[in-house]
Amino acid sequence: MLKRQLSILAISFLLTSLAFAQNGMYLAYEFQAKVGSESTIAQLLTNYHNEVGAYKSGGFDVTRFDLNGPDEGTHRVLIYGDMDNFGLETQSTMIGLQFELLQEKLNDHIEKGTRSEGGYLIAENGNGFDGYPYRAEWRFNVSDPATFIPSWVKFMNSDEVISIMKDRPLELGSVSGGMSGETHWAYAGFENLIDYMSTMKSIYTSDAFLLHLEEVNGIGTLVREFTETNLATFN
Repeated sequence: MLKRQLSILAISFLLTSLAFAQNGMYLAYEFQAKVGSESTIAQLLTNYHNEVGAYKSGGFDVTRFDLNGPDEGTHRVLIYGDMDNFGLETQSTMIGLQFELLQEKLNDHIEKGTRSEGGYLIAENGNGFDGYPYRAEWRFNVSDPATFIPSWVKFMNSDEVISIMKDRPLELGSVSGGMSGETHWAYAGFENLIDYMSTMKSIYTSDAFLLHLEEVNGIGTLVREFTETNLATFN
């Protein structure tokens, strides 16, 4: 199972381009790290990144689950970028060999792979995730995307929400393959746990959010909400 997960991960790391329409995409891989292995895994990925160079667009994050994380997974790798400009800037046989070596080293520190998925970025606000290492994600089951998406975009672009979020990033996306019953997600960045709690208290009581709830009543269900901490970003 782990070998299969890492083989898929290898493909996604080394892809040079994908034939999709212009837009943002992501691939996510969750795993259960062995106790005490977090720093070693981060260092292995850092060394690999320093050896292979930059990405055409986007990059990848390594995060640790915090509140309400999955039952088995402890960490995940999020790979993201433009669909028409995805992957490493430089490709070579040597880079392929370097990744094979990375896989072997990671196998010693990962108990098992627990989940993988892919999807698309629909809308975003804020000035990026730099400076906001504490992240929150909301997973939805949406039966009518044609109604849900415009309502969410109107909500996130409202003056009220922008004044609350300020420079904090807020994204909306969809799932193309992964966990059953989850079709869309929202993702936001915060300075820390306290910043997350206080900011979301203001969001949940805002008129813009209450209007959004009215507009999507019966067509969008919150499946789960969880938080995570970003450990490293490579781009």
